[in-house]
Amino acid sequence: MSKKARLILFIVFLFLLQGAVSKVMFPIWKKNYSAGNVGVTPGLTPDQLLASLSGLRQFVAGLLWVQADEYFDSGQFDAVLPMIRIVTWLDPRQIEVYSTGAWHIAYNFTDDQSRSDRRYIPLALRLVQEGITQNPDTYRLYHEMGWLYYHKVDDDYDKAVRWFQESVKHPDVLPYLRSILSSAYLKAGRLDDAMKWYWEIEKYATKEYEKTGDEYMRILKDNMSQNLNNLLVRMAARGVFARRDGVYDKMPYDTHNPVDLNFTVKIEMIQPRVMRVTGTWGIPTTGARIRIVLREADYELKWDPAPSLDFDFDKGRTYMQDSLYTLNNRFDRKIDMSRNPTMYPFKADKYIVEFFYSPRMAPPHIQDKLGWDGEGMTDKRYLRTDIRPGVRCLYARFEVPRDFIEKRGNYKYSAVLKSPGYVDVVTRGEEDVIRRESLRD
Repeated sequence: MSKKARLILFIVFLFLLQGAVSKVMFPIWKKNYSAGNVGVTPGLTPDQLLASLSGLRQFVAGLLWVQADEYFDSGQFDAVLPMIRIVTWLDPRQIEVYSTGAWHIAYNFTDDQSRSDRRYIPLALRLVQEGITQNPDTYRLYHEMGWLYYHKVDDDYDKAVRWFQESVKHPDVLPYLRSILSSAYLKAGRLDDAMKWYWEIEKYATKEYEKTGDEYMRILKDNMSQNLNNLLVRMAARGVFARRDGVYDKMPYDTHNPVDLNFTVKIEMIQPRVMRVTGTWGIPTTGARIRIVLREADYELKWDPAPSLDFDFDKGRTYMQDSLYTLNNRFDRKIDMSRNPTMYPFKADKYIVEFFYSPRMAPPHIQDKLGWDGEGMTDKRYLRTDIRPGVRCLYARFEVPRDFIEKRGNYKYSAVLKSPGYVDVVTRGEEDVIRRESLRD
């Protein structure tokens, strides 16, 4: 073959190679590496954009994630959110960013008294939801979603169950994380499902231990056996089996003679936007915490993923949630909302103050008396069965105007609301406020 023919053949080969690259490689690059395709270029510095256009999106994402962490450590919270957004755009396979980012959003935007800004929770749920869409083949983000509902929302256990169920379907789920599904079943009132799942894990761990001799599997097996035994004992002691057999009333179960919660409360504004809440409570032991929410009258947060991740939610709304630590049949807490105007803007005219207690949220030693469904508690004023179907809860609701919160107008000299039946609790003044170490629960 002549030199000319070889040259022509080589040129034809180059054309074919270029065609193959355009046909096969370019779409892959465009989908996975092009920064412009995902619209992140406005958020990048010129050097970051150059690196990203060069196909180093994961590398740039890693640098930005480190930068986001530094922003958080230095308290530059407003810069963290868009950084998380850009990092997930650049590298949607980076599970750690979704997981840690959602944790930052849901837990770490707090006021001066460590209360989380609950307005961010729908955004955290949305971030994890997007991460699941991008990474459906691992348990990680299903578990994170379940944990947010189980621990942070702490009031929608059916959704926690659903996400944990999805988590344990994946073969890469860590063995010790499987049992959280049983805990979620218990909070959802699905006792038989909890029992069956403990049993499933015990069988799994027993089989693995016999096969591998792994000491960790022996410990897991023993723990599940103990959990299963404890659950059976509690179901018996709380009269669950007796109710099913129709003999509950014939035996002296602890859930008989219900505890009278005798809930009363006084809400007093001791300064504008500084509230002191005192009251009586029928459970003498520690571990029972009453949820308090102060919100605008027409603003109820829905614990669902936000419609989008643009972080452009209405920051003009006010929603405060705290829990009242109880001790010696009373509670007494000062809630300061005066130093965080962006979290508590108080722009509406009317506000609702709610108090809520569900036995599903209670620790085992209190549930032993109240039961899983509240059959062991009563209250002559605020016991409700319609707030959470199937559960007897305590729920009290009071409406106050903004002038009450701001302590002005007719409330300038006295902004006090007392529930029916309230009797002043003898205290030693403000230093007697019942305190607790942390609100991050």
